[in-house]
Amino acid sequence: MKLFDYIKVMFSSTEKWNKLKAYDKVKNSFMVNRFMSIKFPMQANLFNVLKTDPMGAAESWRMVASKFNRVPGWIYTRVRKIKKEKKWEPTKEALDFYLKINEIGKREYEEAFKYNPKEIKDTLLKIQKQVNDDDN
Repeated sequence: MKLFDYIKVMFSSTEKWNKLKAYDKVKNSFMVNRFMSIKFPMQANLFNVLKTDPMGAAESWRMVASKFNRVPGWIYTRVRKIKKEKKWEPTKEALDFYLKINEIGKREYEEAFKYNPKEIKDTLLKIQKQVNDDDN
């Protein structure tokens, strides 16, 4: 039996649960423990620390699951892909000028940009504009 079929049975009627083979309960107990740890972290940790038999853990989680009317939404977690943000980089001339005026190094600039990006970006954009105006 596949994992999500097993989870549906676990949250459904007792008759279906009792018909499950012990092999299926033991096979899926690790993943069920991980899913249940989302809402019940202390209990899941105790099952791990006490090295509870997988069959006993499965029966315990079934008792918890019997309190729900259906499979709860937090079981179906999905990992979101984080969109990689395009990092803004000033021109080399503007950055060099900014570092020279403020008498700081690249490391200090990166730290300052980390804590106050809007102000530093605005300043660097002004410098870039002035440098571009001088070139024309």
